[in-house]
Amino acid sequence: MKKIVCAALTLGALAYVSSMALADNHDTDTDASNENVTFSDMSLVDGNPDDGTCAKRYGSGYKTQDHPDTSADSGKKTTEQGHDIVISSTGGTIGDGILSIENEYEIIFPDDDKKEPVDVKMFATGLIGSGTASGVFSDGTCRGKVTIQASQ
Repeated sequence: MKKIVCAALTLGALAYVSSMALADNHDTDTDASNENVTFSDMSLVDGNPDDGTCAKRYGSGYKTQDHPDTSADSGKKTTEQGHDIVISSTGGTIGDGILSIENEYEIIFPDDDKKEPVDVKMFATGLIGSGTASGVFSDGTCRGKVTIQASQ
């Protein structure tokens, strides 16, 4: 399901993502509405070294917060860098002490004059109650590792 983003989740993103991003409201026994998202080992989606695109989009990471124009339950996030992020699809499992997250985001990067959303997919796992999950992400151009830490 696609959503059109009017405002700027600053996944600068995931980060994101440093978008997307990348960040979700999964219950890990902490307030997960605001998260620190870090990216590492980024490369182009075909495995070639980053040509600068990924570093420009995601940097080393970002801190997400609820978008000021919406309620916390809307799935819209922003970052200090100016990313606009919409959680377009969320999934995963919680059980036996572990959490798995499978999310898709639409991120508008702050330096994109056209304000065109980029679809980002993220898969991560963590221990319930730890406030941390780690995994991988891809936006069709960039890929890499992502770590999500709930803000205290």
